[in-house]
Amino acid sequence: MTEALQQAAIDKLINRGVTLQDVFTGTETFLVDKYHDEVDGDVLDQAIHRVLHKDEVADIILTAIYLDEQAVVMPDSEPLKPRLRRDANGHNVDEILAIAITQQFSAAATVHYGLLDDLKPGLIGEINDKTDSVNVYLDDILAALIASAAMTYLEILGGNQY
Repeated sequence: MTEALQQAAIDKLINRGVTLQDVFTGTETFLVDKYHDEVDGDVLDQAIHRVLHKDEVADIILTAIYLDEQAVVMPDSEPLKPRLRRDANGHNVDEILAIAITQQFSAAATVHYGLLDDLKPGLIGEINDKTDSVNVYLDDILAALIASAAMTYLEILGGNQY
């Protein structure tokens, strides 16, 4: 069940337009921009694998994407629907789920998630700005995966020396 759960989460990300290459590219860009170092692709692949192959992360990914999908089919009479359509300030459930991912890796991952969520670089911002679908949770999940993979990458290299 574990591998099936983890693969289901990866497949859901891909179905929603977030590939493993997107996570790799986002993490690599973040590490280069933040730490100005060259990134070892093999180590980064290993870090991303560690992040995505935890049942707890898979559970959160699947839950978040399910919530985005359900927001689309939610009746217009539901008071939450307009808030989800516009990713209303104060909703914060999306941030809570994302932080639940980062806290499994380090406090630094949580801090970096906050930075990525604020700046919304690359695909994070593209997902956030889409108007043809509801992506309240997906952009935050991607930011959390990038932050977690970046800190896991530094850990594999021997720890964050910055």
